[in-house]
Amino acid sequence: MVTLLSDFGLTDPYVAEMKGVILSANPDQMIVDVSHGIERHNIAMGSFVLATALPYFPNGSIHVAVVDPGVGTERLPLVVLCERGILVGPDNGLLVRAAERLGFNTAYQIDSHRFEGEKVSSTFHGRDVFARTAGRLANGLNPNSVGGEVKQLVRLEVPTVSISHGRANCTALYVDSFGNVILNLAEEDITRLGARVGDHVVIETKQGEFPGLVGRTYSELSHAQIGVIRGSQGHLEIAMRGGSAAARLGLRPLDQIEVRLR
Repeated sequence: MVTLLSDFGLTDPYVAEMKGVILSANPDQMIVDVSHGIERHNIAMGSFVLATALPYFPNGSIHVAVVDPGVGTERLPLVVLCERGILVGPDNGLLVRAAERLGFNTAYQIDSHRFEGEKVSSTFHGRDVFARTAGRLANGLNPNSVGGEVKQLVRLEVPTVSISHGRANCTALYVDSFGNVILNLAEEDITRLGARVGDHVVIETKQGEFPGLVGRTYSELSHAQIGVIRGSQGHLEIAMRGGSAAARLGLRPLDQIEVRLR
């Protein structure tokens, strides 16, 4: 199985061209779209979606991910071999969290000489490098034959969590299509904060301070009320009943947030 994630959207032909390259290598290849709605150039958003979605796929799947604002620069094209699958994409921080969740083993730089005699666009490595490599891997190419080993991958700089005296300083990892803000707080961090369901909290962002409620489900919040709940991805999230918490609080991925008890 080959999966695809990108920030290409579905209006342009780019996703179809990537699929065409993979299917040209094997017309019977199964291809699954993880998401093509990643915000343009938002590597942090793509990283979160990869890390949360890919563990649900069968072992041995090949995952192509393209959020690549540095395409055509010296950033490396990678094949990352993991215990539970293979990742193909740019070395810009996009792949690391997913690789760790899949059991990182070894990373290899895709050697440009592998494509001698074939056209490789300097602006569309998703099609000409990553999809082409994925098609060959799916047909049995050994990952260690794509190029030399890469000892250290680029990592996204996400601030660590700080929890003390009823305050949690954290970071927004992702904003979903409902406007829920997923935090880099694990479910159990609500206990470390000293909060229980029904407690009132203050959520401080760059837009100001907002009252909130610790809840179990969205339905426990009153209309337009902001809450902190345990989400389905193993993280705490900020939600708003009947609206977008991200819009109300002015939050985007990698924004800093403080949650404290009232």
